[in-house]
Amino acid sequence: MNGRGAQSVVIIGGGPVGLVAALALKRAGFNVTVLEKATELHAEPRASTFHAPTLELLDRLGLTARLLDEGRPAPQWQYQIAETGERVVFDYGVIADLTPYPFRLQCEQFRLVRAAGEALEREAPGTVRFGAEASSITQDADGVTVHFRQTDRLETLRSDWAIAADGASSMVRTALGIGFEGETYPAVSFTVGISYPFDTALKTLVGVNYFWSDHGPFSMFHTKSMWRVGWSPPPGATDEETLSDDVVQAKLAKIHPAGAPYQLHLARVYRVHKRVADTFDLGRIFLTGDAAHLNSPSGGFGLNGGVHDAFELATALTSVADGGPRDLLARYTRRRRSAAIEDVHATSDANYKRHREKDPAKRRELLRELQAIAADPDRHRAFLLDNSLINSWRRSSALP
Repeated sequence: MNGRGAQSVVIIGGGPVGLVAALALKRAGFNVTVLEKATELHAEPRASTFHAPTLELLDRLGLTARLLDEGRPAPQWQYQIAETGERVVFDYGVIADLTPYPFRLQCEQFRLVRAAGEALEREAPGTVRFGAEASSITQDADGVTVHFRQTDRLETLRSDWAIAADGASSMVRTALGIGFEGETYPAVSFTVGISYPFDTALKTLVGVNYFWSDHGPFSMFHTKSMWRVGWSPPPGATDEETLSDDVVQAKLAKIHPAGAPYQLHLARVYRVHKRVADTFDLGRIFLTGDAAHLNSPSGGFGLNGGVHDAFELATALTSVADGGPRDLLARYTRRRRSAAIEDVHATSDANYKRHREKDPAKRRELLRELQAIAADPDRHRAFLLDNSLINSWRRSSALP
């Protein structure tokens, strides 16, 4: 038996990042247990964008074909001034020679959760322990001990390695005392799901749309099942006010009055953060996804960055289990923390600030700058390589 076959990993958190890591490690020969405090697979839509390198990575696990079937490719995305129709369109066709997926796939993240979770259950029934909430974690030179509660019983699990995929308020990161510095953006984000056929009513829409408007910026993304419309509520608005039907319907009527009143399929308020953990590895324990880094949703990078974490970490653990140097585990932090700061944070922050510009004159200046980028083939290509995270994955994968 090789080294990895004898090694075990406990993953705290059964969201998309935890389940992708679990499936990759299970297929690499590890004994894997996922502790998920919910009683079933997550069904929340949450993130809805998959970028090209993420789809390429997920294809290694046989998951991409299902996502393509359940999602909607967006080969173009745009910025537009709502009142005048002035716009700039970016076309992923200019990078079609670099990826088999020259588009943003608009597909709710729960579809990845289901695909990965069902694959795990087929191949290794019982890998995911539902209703299991981890309460503490410790480690020593030989392994990791996790205490968790399941069905009113306190249980203990011993493992060689542990992966925290337990989200922004990570118990693991807190227990380890790892700093999580950064900032919370002053504006919150609100997303509503609507089945109304905006694409037949508003002829300039493409798959992904960012609008500047006199009544506040908003975005419109087209998944296979609905349009996801997002905006930031006024400063000081409570969650109750933001979620109230009257307020939501009034905002949607400003976007397209002919469709009102709208039937809503989802409505969520998000706090927007830009944070990164001081380290992603500490001994035998590793942070991934939102437990390791948070960013503005502008550009759809959060879920993608987390999936990239899962693959990088699975590769590192497999190499070490096969006798490779332990420094490969520290390299995980070097690569993925660098990607979070230099690529994901930098690009998503620029997108966030650009979209929320309030000055009409500055908006037009930004539009002219973007139009100049789109008109130049080399700049257009470079812009899309950054905004698809292709450059990010290439650069981080090349770090020693």
